[in-house]
Amino acid sequence: MSSKIKSINTKLFEVPLPEVLSDAKHGDHFHFELVTVTITLENGFEGTGYTYTGGKGGHAIKAMIEHDLTPAIVGKDGSDIEQIYDFMEWHIHYVGRGGIASFAISAIDIALWDIRCKGMEKPLWQVSGGAGNTCKAYCGGIDLMFPLEKLLSNVQGYLDRGFNAIKIKIGRENLNEDLERIAAVRKLIGKDAIFMVDANYSMSVEEGILAAKAFEKYDITWFEEPTIPDNY
Repeated sequence: MSSKIKSINTKLFEVPLPEVLSDAKHGDHFHFELVTVTITLENGFEGTGYTYTGGKGGHAIKAMIEHDLTPAIVGKDGSDIEQIYDFMEWHIHYVGRGGIASFAISAIDIALWDIRCKGMEKPLWQVSGGAGNTCKAYCGGIDLMFPLEKLLSNVQGYLDRGFNAIKIKIGRENLNEDLERIAAVRKLIGKDAIFMVDANYSMSVEEGILAAKAFEKYDITWFEEPTIPDNY
């Protein structure tokens, strides 16, 4: 039977959060959004891809998949993933090479890779050429507004689950608050644990440099997103 794409079913889910979560730049997260894409080929093979948001943009992603991408790729050979990816990039090139376009394309791309892996009866890491199936992992959360006691309790939960690498959000209005939290977490996790911080673009270049120098003594493995990536 043909491996042409027969149908694409796209769904949007609102994922509730137990509490409002905030970071230094993106504001409050009241819920997350999950967009799923299930592709069925004419030969009966089926795969599902997904993408997610911090609570905004899900409807736009779903609309782009349904109105712009689905009509354009139904009927194409679902096994030709690389060609379909390139086609989708150029098909909506005028309205974006990132953002919503990337979210929409990615969900479809993942679904097609799901089909390929199932057909080969191999996991993605092998199909994509990986040499091993393990990697280093860290744990972190959207914890910027957690009181210090709650932050430490949260981090202890990561340690209890076996993680030896931790990341926390920073970017409080006062740098001293960030430093207090960093110092407390480092004391809790010990000197040998891996420790990262994430400011979510909230600082100027000057503020980022000042912050980096201030917490250098706490042996931070990486300082994520100190300033906006657009500022080359």
